[in-house]
Amino acid sequence: MNTGIVLLRRRNDRGVFGPERELVFFDEPILPERLAQIRTVQLWAPHDDRLERLPEIIGEMENLTSLTISGNSSEPSLVQEIRTGDLPESLEELRILDEYARVLTWPDVVLPRLTTLFVSDVFRFDVSAFPRLRAVSLKPDRVQANLREALRLPLHELNVLNVPLDERIFEIVSPLPLRRLGLLSGTKLVSLDGIQVLSSLESLRLKNLRALSDISALRELPELTRLDIQYCRRIRGIEVLAELTSLERLALVGCGDLGLTKVRDVIDRIPLTTIGATS
Repeated sequence: MNTGIVLLRRRNDRGVFGPERELVFFDEPILPERLAQIRTVQLWAPHDDRLERLPEIIGEMENLTSLTISGNSSEPSLVQEIRTGDLPESLEELRILDEYARVLTWPDVVLPRLTTLFVSDVFRFDVSAFPRLRAVSLKPDRVQANLREALRLPLHELNVLNVPLDERIFEIVSPLPLRRLGLLSGTKLVSLDGIQVLSSLESLRLKNLRALSDISALRELPELTRLDIQYCRRIRGIEVLAELTSLERLALVGCGDLGLTKVRDVIDRIPLTTIGATS
């Protein structure tokens, strides 16, 4: 996936990126006209020379809309010491892919146009920092405080990284006008009972849910157009696909023997399908 320019130090240019990626060195002069052209940035450093602070040059990219902080590239201080002005107000998407094995807390900095946030590690924030946020991917803390904080926003998309609950997760997120939901990794969710409270759901991703077996409640999602199930090897009742008449995209990957021969005609009628390591 091309994530725009790669922003790094000159000394860290170790030939990691191919010729198709443009490298910009933040420790060398950059013309203001060039800064104004940059829309998408991937901030990168090697794991043995991690960044402790956000490069000042990022705050001068007045048209920047997307910033990705690569995994194994930064210390926790990079995020926790961000100050007002360090990030441009134009930013709409922020992805923090580092995992610090500790709770990361967003400072008192407002990003007024941010609509999409992805954080790989446990992340706490106040919704006032992201007033226009509509898509969130986060790992809940032990008492789901950060998840409940996110639910104060009118989210359209929610991806829960490491689902901490059983079917109660659907009751918790039910107040949201969700159109897209991802439940990614977990050991407690056994069935999808209760998902019917999200009757407007258009897209559902289920991945690495090791206890999930009963998916029959999918029939209660009349608006579902996209279903992506990966590495859920205990699921049964694949015949429910026949009742998902609005389905336009289907992915079944790494799910083992589901008995797909029973629904082959149904699958063949779905416009876009991806089937891998699943039968």
